This record gives sequence, C-alpha cells and structure tokens, in this order.
Amino acid sequence: MVRTRRITQIVFLIFFIILFLKARYPYDDSLSSDLFLRFSPLIPLFDFIGNFSLSWLFWPALIIIILTIFLGKFFCGWICPLGTTIDISSKLLKSPSNKLSNKFDKLRYLKFGILIASIILAFFSINLWGYFDPLSIFNRALTAVLYPLGTLVTETILLQTSEISFLEDPAYWIYDLYKEIIMPESQAFVQQVFWITALFAIILGLEKLSRRFWCRYLCPAGAWLGFLSQLRFYERIVGEICPVCNKCQVECKMNAIPESDVSLTSKIECIECFNCGSLCPPKKKAITYRWRWKPYHTPIDVTRRQFITTSAASVVTLGMLSIGLNDRKNKEKRIRPPGSLPEEEFLNKCIRCLECVRICQSNGHCLQPDSIHNNALELWAPVAQMREGYCEYNCNLCGLVCPTEAILPLALDVKKKTPMGLAYFDKNLCIPYAQNKDCIVCEEHCPTPDKAIKFELKEIILPDGTAKIIKYPYVIRELCIGCGICEHKCPIPGEPGIFINTDNELRLTKEDIA
Repeated sequence: MVRTRRITQIVFLIFFIILFLKARYPYDDSLSSDLFLRFSPLIPLFDFIGNFSLSWLFWPALIIIILTIFLGKFFCGWICPLGTTIDISSKLLKSPSNKLSNKFDKLRYLKFGILIASIILAFFSINLWGYFDPLSIFNRALTAVLYPLGTLVTETILLQTSEISFLEDPAYWIYDLYKEIIMPESQAFVQQVFWITALFAIILGLEKLSRRFWCRYLCPAGAWLGFLSQLRFYERIVGEICPVCNKCQVECKMNAIPESDVSLTSKIECIECFNCGSLCPPKKKAITYRWRWKPYHTPIDVTRRQFITTSAASVVTLGMLSIGLNDRKNKEKRIRPPGSLPEEEFLNKCIRCLECVRICQSNGHCLQPDSIHNNALELWAPVAQMREGYCEYNCNLCGLVCPTEAILPLALDVKKKTPMGLAYFDKNLCIPYAQNKDCIVCEEHCPTPDKAIKFELKEIILPDGTAKIIKYPYVIRELCIGCGICEHKCPIPGEPGIFINTDNELRLTKEDIA
C-alpha cells in the first residue's frame, strides 16, 4: 500500500504540473487547466458561506469531501501536491523523528485557529483562507518561482551546451522539443517573487523542526478534513499480537498514534499513508486496515480559551482591515482583469493562486501579483501592470482559467467590449505635447476596430519663428477599453506619456453574462 500511495502521489503531482503547463496561449480548453485547483476542499466550504449554496463548478472538491467522511484524510496523504513536495523536502532535509518533534504538538490548535478565523472573516466577505489554501500555495509557487527559475536554468544549460561542437545538434534538438512542450513563450518574470518564495521556502524549511510541520500545525484544509474524518469507516486495526515496539508511533509523519496507546489512531491527524503498517515487524504484522464502523471521537486540539482567543483575534483583524487611509492614486491605478467581479466581491472570491497571471505571461504579460496598498487583502491579487505588458485584444483566457470565477469567463466578443479602464495623456511627458514632435506609436498599436486614439492637427509657432503642424493625440472615451498597449508601447523611458487608470472600467456580475 505504501508503494501504491507513493505512485499515486507522483501521478497526481505530474497531473497537476501538466495542467499548469496547459495554461498558455493558445489555450486548449478540452481539459481545463484550473481543474486541479478545484480539488481544494476549502473552496466549497467558503463558497457556501458566501452564497449559501453549493456550486457544481467545484465537483472535484465535493467528491473529496464526501470520500473523506468514509476514508479519512486521504487527500493529504495521496493527492495534495504541497504535501507531496513537503514529503520530498522531508527526505532531503532529514526531518527529525516524533521523539524530537513532539514538543511542537501543543501548536496543533493553530490550524484550527486559522480555519476558525477564516470562517469568521468569511461571513464579513474577507478572504483569509486563500492565502493558506495548499493548492493555491503550490500553484503560486509554480507560477512565480519554480517555473520561471526552472525554465531559466534549463534554457541556459541547453544554449551553453549547444556551443560545444559535437553536442550542438542534440542540444538544439532537445532545445526545440523543450520550447515546444515546456516553454513556447518567452521567459516569464513575476513581481512579488521574493515574498512568494519566502513563504514557500519557510513551509518546506519547517521540516527541519518536525515532519509535515505545515500539515500538522498550520494547514486549514487539513483541519477541515480532520473534522470531517470523525465518522470514517476505514480504520487502522492493531491486533493483540502487537509487540508494542512503538516503531509505528515513532515514525508516524503526522504523529497520529499516541505514545501512551499505539492501538489508537487520531482520526483528525491520520492521513492514511500506511507507513505504520509497513514498519510493523514482518513476523508480527499486528497492524491491518479494514472497513469498520466503530464510532469514537478524537478530541479537537482547541480549548474553549483558544476558541475565544481566536474569535477575538478575528474581530480585531476585521477592524484593522476595515480602517485606514485610502490611497486614491494607487486605487485608480489598480486595474483588474476584464470580467472581474466588483472589487469587494473580487477580493473575497480570488484565492491568489496566480493562474490568471500564469496564462497572461504566455501572451500579453500585463497581469502581476499585487502588493499591499491600503490593506493586506490586496496582496497577490492579480493587477494589470501595463508598463510591463498589456491585455491582448484577442485573448479572454484569464476568465477561462479562474477556478473560483472571481474573473468571469467572458466570450471573446464580450471581452473585446468590456473596458478595464481608460487611457489618459500626460501632457508634461507625451512627446507631441511636451516636445512639439509627432509621435503616432499609441495610435498605431490601438487594437480597436475604430481607433480609440485619434489626432487633432494644430499649427504651432516654434521658438525660431517657423510654423509647424503637429498631430496631438486624444482619447475617445466611448471606444477605449483600457487594454494598455498604448502605455506599454509608449517610447518614453520610465514614466509613459499615456497611462491607464480605472476610470470607465466595467465590473460585471454573473447575472450580466447569464
């Protein structure tokens, strides 16, 4: 069973990575690239809190939740890609045994505290859980760290190898195959990479303190599945021939077996990894697994005081996130993808998985994970950075890959008519206004059928007394969709002579596109 579990872990990890690689332009939607993100068991819970209904959009997660009631926390031990990565990290870092890491067991309540706080805040439309969702964390790390770093290193090695004369042909053959399958687009660079890397590195590095530290003490998905596992039917059975060697207890990666009685198993912590059975002495084989319904309750590691403290901390957090001086300049510059829900609902639905950022990096390059401006909830939400890229006129992929529909899946013809913002000229920087020279770059690149940027011809008198006709550009509000290609292509170094802000943006709801 252990070998089967490990193979299953690797299969799901590869499947997740294949879906991640599918998120590129041109997009093949025969198998949705956001499918694996919809395996997250937290999504239906918080979607229900927000809408008081269950959506079949999250059918993979609903299947996980139903099976958990019968099988226990198998998702954590068999499917979760972050859990698999942590297991690999544990091997490399040589995590300590339970005898050394048990001192952290008093922290088990933290994952329930994070879950409780997330639920309380969700009733006030504040999304905390998205930052802690294991699938979102893994996809975020893939998008901002692992994929850019891996492709950069691989491409460099292949190109360097091709310079060796006798390896030139095979190196270029591999390079062409690599560009076709792994990275057909240009090299991706994502903002906020330091903090995303830091969080991911901390999660893996905690393995030096305890095996599956994240899963044992911090993961709210594990807490939610542990709560659902209380009535599971598939049990670990310890026979009377048990020699009480305690090998199972010492090597249990979740410390789900109490040292005081190795015949018991914590339903909340056990992830069905079957390591305990493989460690049982061959001649004894006292540990078996079978279907049995023998109800018993495993106490949840949250005391009344901890629950009250968590609830009070959630209220304080709610207050802190609700006050603060609005930065009007930054607010006007935070442009969301076309099809985004109204801002409050958008921030509540978005799980910061960066799937939209990933697919945009293969095409227009404008979407980036945001930083903190007015409050922490803006962190890592997708925002358009037009100086870095632009919203491709013939692309609607960000809405097609959003797992929670924080960005609605717009038909391409609808997307082309949905304004993200409005272009403005900075007359102190724009070349025709500031330098009295013609520049038609913005008008040339404007993608709308009837150009949203037009020119007004004016005759001016130069300082030397000569007359000159200058083309002064201006924006037609009704035609501009705020795609940002004008800002991106503006030839002025540094700050552009034309910029996009949120004026004229159109935020949609599901009813608008129904």
